Amino acid sequence: MQALAFFMVVDGLLAVGGILSFALGISGLILIRKQRFEVIWNKHFAAQVLCWMFICKGVANSLYSLGTDTEYANIVVYGGHFSNVIFSALLLLISLIFPVPILRTRKQFKIGVGVIFVYALISMGAVVFLDITSPLASFPGMYLTVCFIWTLVYLKFRFMKGEESNEEVQGVADLAILMVILIVGHILFYWVGMFTRANYFYFMDLYGGNLMNDYLWSQGLAVAVIFGLVILFGEIYQATQGRLRNTSYIVFAYMSLGVLSHIVFGNSVLTGSDGGPLSGTEVGGLSRVQTIWTELTSTLHFTMMRPLLGLYILFKYGLIRISEDNEQVGKTTSIILIVVATSALLELVQSLIPLTEMLSAGILGVAIAFGIGWEERSFQTLISDPLRFPIRTKGSYFPELDFDKTDHHRFDKALMVIIPFLLFVAVLLHWSQVEPF
Repeated sequence: MQALAFFMVVDGLLAVGGILSFALGISGLILIRKQRFEVIWNKHFAAQVLCWMFICKGVANSLYSLGTDTEYANIVVYGGHFSNVIFSALLLLISLIFPVPILRTRKQFKIGVGVIFVYALISMGAVVFLDITSPLASFPGMYLTVCFIWTLVYLKFRFMKGEESNEEVQGVADLAILMVILIVGHILFYWVGMFTRANYFYFMDLYGGNLMNDYLWSQGLAVAVIFGLVILFGEIYQATQGRLRNTSYIVFAYMSLGVLSHIVFGNSVLTGSDGGPLSGTEVGGLSRVQTIWTELTSTLHFTMMRPLLGLYILFKYGLIRISEDNEQVGKTTSIILIVVATSALLELVQSLIPLTEMLSAGILGVAIAFGIGWEERSFQTLISDPLRFPIRTKGSYFPELDFDKTDHHRFDKALMVIIPFLLFVAVLLHWSQVEPF
């Protein structure tokens, strides 16, 4: 019974992650609409893109939490995959404009959006007319592109001569680190396995059935690890120079847990269904200790830490500016994310350590009260002094482009149509009994 309860909680982590991601995405879009302060163009678009990324991931996680053992399995597979394709397209777009714009003119921006949109259409067409394991059905090299861009930004700004103490310059490097952690943090928990040729790394989350697709996916895992190590060595060097920052400790923590993961897993094989960490529905073949470790590290990051880290980035780096007009929505968003995450984490701990219902309820009350109190203090800290980009001193890296509200609204409206349409296509494919594999 205890094992059954644990697996039920594990399955619920994807659902909780879906709720957190979806709540952050919707609330973020509302905050953007209500904000009064002017925000530079790439931060404004980055905030929109990041919110829509979380909405897509919320839809995907919620669908995958249902499992594939239901009569609606095809809706789960197709709907989740379509959501992840849009997520990948948005991920590529945000890497090209934030924190340092690669697309530096309106024309380049429009061309970039157009190319990404066309490839997304091709990718989803490949799902329908070929199969879901086709290399065209996803974004091959996605991790290579985004991690390469953000790591270059990190190296450029962290080691900029004469700017070692410039908070604005170093803040850009910090942001690049956080973006890498946000996207590939769950992979960094397994980085040692790449060098030891461990099965738990090279067989992680393979769809199977298409050698090229599996090769490209494994290549993406290796690329994520390589760029993670570049950042690690960079932060180690900074530590030797007495220039440790808060993000340095995050990098050290993730990479240290990666060493411990190798001790836990040895040569075990991890499988999954979301191009992410091991999902709670596929834990066969792992010992209880290995399963617990997976859920407390990679899956916890993939489902719960991502939304919390996204909230931090949106507020701390001024992507969303809080004023009297949207302060209440911002506080509500923070409370929802922290309370839901605290409750889910307690449920996970309870599945590991049996507690009576009364004791569990008492601990839950204390945890929620602590979470709300911490939220009140942290929220004011986040919004009181958002980090500014070094536009005055390093303006050449941040070109000024003019976009009006119509451009931003048009972007939102396009995604408001695309995502429901793709979910409807997933339902049609289910009704038509088109097999995904």
